[in-house]
Amino acid sequence: MRISGRQLFWLVFSIEIMLAMLYSVSATVTAAGQDTWISMLLAGLIGLGIVLLIVKLSMRYPQQTFVQYSQTIMGKWAGRLLIVPYFIMWIFLNSMVLRNSADFVYLALFTKTPLYVIMVTLMILVVYVVFTGGLTGIARCGELMGPIILVVILGTCLLSINHLNWHLLTPVFWDSGGTGILKGTLPAAAFYGDVIMFSMVFAFMSNPKQALSRTMWGIALSSVLVLFGAALVIMTFGPELPARMWAPFFGMTRFISVLGFIQNVDIFVVVIWLFSAFIKLSLFLFVTVYGTAQWLNLKNWRSLIWVLAPLILIFALLPQNATAPIKDYVQQFWLPYVIPINVIGIPLLLWGVSMMRGKSSQRKERPE
Repeated sequence: MRISGRQLFWLVFSIEIMLAMLYSVSATVTAAGQDTWISMLLAGLIGLGIVLLIVKLSMRYPQQTFVQYSQTIMGKWAGRLLIVPYFIMWIFLNSMVLRNSADFVYLALFTKTPLYVIMVTLMILVVYVVFTGGLTGIARCGELMGPIILVVILGTCLLSINHLNWHLLTPVFWDSGGTGILKGTLPAAAFYGDVIMFSMVFAFMSNPKQALSRTMWGIALSSVLVLFGAALVIMTFGPELPARMWAPFFGMTRFISVLGFIQNVDIFVVVIWLFSAFIKLSLFLFVTVYGTAQWLNLKNWRSLIWVLAPLILIFALLPQNATAPIKDYVQQFWLPYVIPINVIGIPLLLWGVSMMRGKSSQRKERPE
């Protein structure tokens, strides 16, 4: 399994854009108000910093995945122990994305369809592409769907211009101040934390030297579009209403009307959401299955799909309402535990120990 630098760029962009675009505004505007766009800018910079840490660490061991070089750096048993928090993160992140994707499709299109039917259908499609195509198949899907996602988002933003009130972005910095902007930055930056999953992907690149530039460009493009999306939402609804909305950007698209002819473009947002969710679920399931197989020293990693996919589906069915998965996950699990431990703490620890040892891996074998 090999992927190119271009495929990595579209994977990063496709996975990061939609969840942040739809949900980060409501989590940020409560603290930052009309300065939400500033919080989004800072969150994007934090995302780039996380990418820099993860890629620099991974490139010291370009032939190994995160599971492998953790054991190379810390030793077999300590390295294997460090992976345990990532198992928890992988399972719950998969289930959260699956449930959130199904909830969005349910509320936007199929309100009379049982929620579990949507989730099972999504999971069947994801299992099929992971089992048959592996990472290469997922990367090709991203390369095909990524440009479509970009075009639809840009078109939606352009069609929203005629009903924007630029004065709703003022006063800048006066009401929220530095404290409010920083408080709003944290939940926005949390949406870029799942880039840690790509530490399991860089070893499959045909040209590992492209890992940093392609990942940085993917995060940069996503963060710029999220920034503009947040500004458009504020200029449409003001700084108060988005805080009470489930998906403010999606709500904004329902106001688009150009000459009474171009309307109902929200259906396109649903379509690209499905594209993004499909790619995200596929990649995350692959990382979960492949990483677990490496940890257990199993050669047939595909056999674990039939164990982990049902487990993810069960966890996805647990939340009782549509807002619980994303809000509870971010506030109660992602921000207090995953970001400081999995995304920053453990990679920094591995980086520090690796630098003290002063050696990087020169292993020639690559994961297959």
